[in-house]
Amino acid sequence: MNNWKKYLTTTACAFLCLLELKIVAQAITTETNIRTIPKYQLAQTPIGYCTVGNLTDSPLNVRDKPDGEIIDTLESGTVVALGVTDGSEGENWIRIITPIEGYVSARYLKDCQYKY
Repeated sequence: MNNWKKYLTTTACAFLCLLELKIVAQAITTETNIRTIPKYQLAQTPIGYCTVGNLTDSPLNVRDKPDGEIIDTLESGTVVALGVTDGSEGENWIRIITPIEGYVSARYLKDCQYKY
């Protein structure tokens, strides 16, 4: 890749970062690929793990917030990582961070092991 292309690519990435539209990850190689990452995506440390132990034949709903919109589902037997919460979600809901981030009903989780 010639210097002119590298300059334009770097300038474009810097411009996007300055506008705070998205964080741009860039790797300069023979083929430059620019991958956007959602703003404020942070690494999270799980506080424990549980297994989805759904008692019915239907998958477990994952919601964007407690009693919120369904964003995905998890099959029985799926291992989920638990995220830190502030207690505002109540005792019936648990925040998960892996394999998808959201909230699930606590009654459908089993074999929970906490790190702390």
